Amino acid sequence: MDLPIVAEIRGRDRLEVTSLKPFNMKIIGCEQLFNDLKEFKNQYGSDLSLWPLPKGRSHTQLLIKELILKLKDQWKHVYDHEEVCHCRNVSLESVEQALFLGAETSEMISKWTMSSSACGTCRPDVEKIIEFRLKV
Repeated sequence: MDLPIVAEIRGRDRLEVTSLKPFNMKIIGCEQLFNDLKEFKNQYGSDLSLWPLPKGRSHTQLLIKELILKLKDQWKHVYDHEEVCHCRNVSLESVEQALFLGAETSEMISKWTMSSSACGTCRPDVEKIIEFRLKV
């Protein structure tokens, strides 16, 4: 496992583990992120690799889930291209940003990002990304 380990919503929230022994994490983010991390630490201790995966769908819980999976070396994204929708030039980052902001269906992702609004070929990929990110 290479350090640092990062989970982030670019320009918004960022979790970065810089060392494991002693455990050190840099946090940049909203109040909800700090509160969720504090709650998890109080409930499960300071070793993130022992934390259960969050069951919620908030952007902070999705970030914490990603970080925990990366720490356990279990993170494998289902989509490995930068662009999801070639007709509308919609990036994977844009689709995930919409997810983090609350879009939970392919229709909502399409409305917010314009992906799948032309030929529709990328809709199965968008649905895979939604399932991957939101499954508990």
